[in-house]
Amino acid sequence: MFALLPTLPYASPEKPGCGGIAILATTLTARARADGPAAFRDASFEIPCGCRAALIGPNGSGKSTLLRVLAGLTPAESGTVLIGDSSPRTGRRHIAYLSQRPHLTAYFPLKLRRLVQMGTYAHHGWLEECFHGDHAVDLALERMGLTDLADRAVHTLSGGQLQRGLIARAIVQGAEILLLDEPYAALDQSSREIIDRFLFSQRQHFTVLMATHDPADLARFDRVLEMRNHTVITQKACEGHDHRHA
Repeated sequence: MFALLPTLPYASPEKPGCGGIAILATTLTARARADGPAAFRDASFEIPCGCRAALIGPNGSGKSTLLRVLAGLTPAESGTVLIGDSSPRTGRRHIAYLSQRPHLTAYFPLKLRRLVQMGTYAHHGWLEECFHGDHAVDLALERMGLTDLADRAVHTLSGGQLQRGLIARAIVQGAEILLLDEPYAALDQSSREIIDRFLFSQRQHFTVLMATHDPADLARFDRVLEMRNHTVITQKACEGHDHRHA
């Protein structure tokens, strides 16, 4: 049995690419905690492939819970979610989720390069060691301006450097859908500009759903979803995915 484990993928094989709708939620209801009140009820919305979508709403409106449901980390109480044509759990290799406050064990001896290399894990068996992908890791580190920090311990990084490292991990993963929970919170201007260039580049064909509190951000998004009165309302909808981000 143990001889089979390296061949078992972390997530089931998926059809490549994204055609049409990246995220489809239908009458979705979920709670942040099993014993807590509903964070939102009967929420229905869709996000086309390649769309840059903002998720807005006051603190406590359920933005983080919604992102966790879409990432397959929090179960929905009712309703359905499709990531492409799969559930979040079976489609998780195509999803990269960045929480507002990444939880990393303090002083754990993990170097930044290894953190970024973890992006390849979704494409390997549970016990299969990753000895390849170094070139992809190097490119992702360079893209996020982190090459000089590759051998630094993760716990010594600033908040902005860590966020860029997690984005680099998503690049290595080849994620087609990025779920970002206020990634600009407490970032310095340099880190924000680097992440901005990546997220809003016309050369990138992934889909983004990003929780944000900054009204100045909204003009750049193709679609705006607002969490209001315990549900989700589409305020601005893109027709397709031409990557204008206007």
